[in-house]
Amino acid sequence: MKFFASIGFALLYSLTLTGQTPVGLVAHYSFDQNDDNIVIDETGNIANNGFSTSTLYDCGVRGRSIRLNGFSDFIEFESNAIKEVFGTEDFTISFYFKALNFNQVATQTILSKRADCSNDSAFAVRYTPATRNLNVVVSENAGFSTIISMPVNENRCWHHVVVMREGPVIYLFLDGLQVKSDTKPSRIDITSNDLPFNVGGTSCSAIDGGFEGFLDELRIYNRALTSKEIEELYFLPDQIANGFVDLSVGKDTVIYLGNSFQAYITNSCVDEFLWEPADGVSDPLEPEPVLAPTETTTYHLSFTDNFGCVATDSLKVAVIDPATLDCKPFLPKAFTPNDDGLNDTYGLDNPFAFTDFISLEIFDRWGGRIFFTDDPFIRWDGAFKGEPVNPGVFLYKVRYRCTGDELLDAGSFTVIR
Repeated sequence: MKFFASIGFALLYSLTLTGQTPVGLVAHYSFDQNDDNIVIDETGNIANNGFSTSTLYDCGVRGRSIRLNGFSDFIEFESNAIKEVFGTEDFTISFYFKALNFNQVATQTILSKRADCSNDSAFAVRYTPATRNLNVVVSENAGFSTIISMPVNENRCWHHVVVMREGPVIYLFLDGLQVKSDTKPSRIDITSNDLPFNVGGTSCSAIDGGFEGFLDELRIYNRALTSKEIEELYFLPDQIANGFVDLSVGKDTVIYLGNSFQAYITNSCVDEFLWEPADGVSDPLEPEPVLAPTETTTYHLSFTDNFGCVATDSLKVAVIDPATLDCKPFLPKAFTPNDDGLNDTYGLDNPFAFTDFISLEIFDRWGGRIFFTDDPFIRWDGAFKGEPVNPGVFLYKVRYRCTGDELLDAGSFTVIR
């Protein structure tokens, strides 16, 4: 299985990785550096290394992931530093999983720290393929516990899961966003420090099977992360890229009739892509075609991996005929000045709409002006004094007259390299 990452998204992806906080990180398992059965903690703490019965790996959300068979495969961590995380302090557990369900179709235990099926000092993350339901158990004893359940997104193959305990509150995040929480009178403590932390196996075989599928990017923190920090741990695999890391920024866009733009996708391991409908798509089987619809269109992109899992995403492109508009400037949210012939310059996408144009100015984040033109057809090439600017967020101001009034339009955009 191949790994696909567009150049444009790769920069944003690398910026996200550098923003991931190391504060409170007890252990990080990317599964990229494993040595046979030894699962390496990439924080460098050898004592946190785990033992895996599986040595099968495949493409993951970042680098490679480990594959577990649902029966005999498991990973076990005996480190005191990891076992004590669940005791009497806040914690955050973050990981990705992709279920296969070829052999194991019952409810599966993905992660656990539990003795048999006991509710005493128990922690477990369970998944039921038939309902796509994720189930989190945090229990101090039979009389003081919580169970949080939530279905995962049916349009995704990889799912990002974060379980967090902050004081008396247990949180569940899916794909970077908080989906549920449960508040108790006091914190639920899991003080069974003699029990190992287990991945993929089950201690409750009477009702659960082991996990069958792939697991990647397991992180264990001894503190509660902020919502922003959790968002930064979500790598958005198998999606149409919006040009931004911020999950609140939508990917839908607007173009003027006769214009086109190149689509981008996020990191992906899949082998087959299909854009539908094919109208206005340069090649519907390519992951990043040029899109040039002649009318407002919602495109759907299918990502099919070689295990038969299909992830889907959509992009709405609104097409506007400039002849029907009043004089209002339209500028894109991002551009890529990398000399590939696509989106290499920045400026007004509807210069013909202005009969009395005054100026376009572009500023860096410190307020320094780096570009000026009084011609609506002149575009910025992404350079200042002959040197390419660094990627990042820039500001623009457009001054123009419409029906005799002088108007100002201002906003921000991103340079991607």
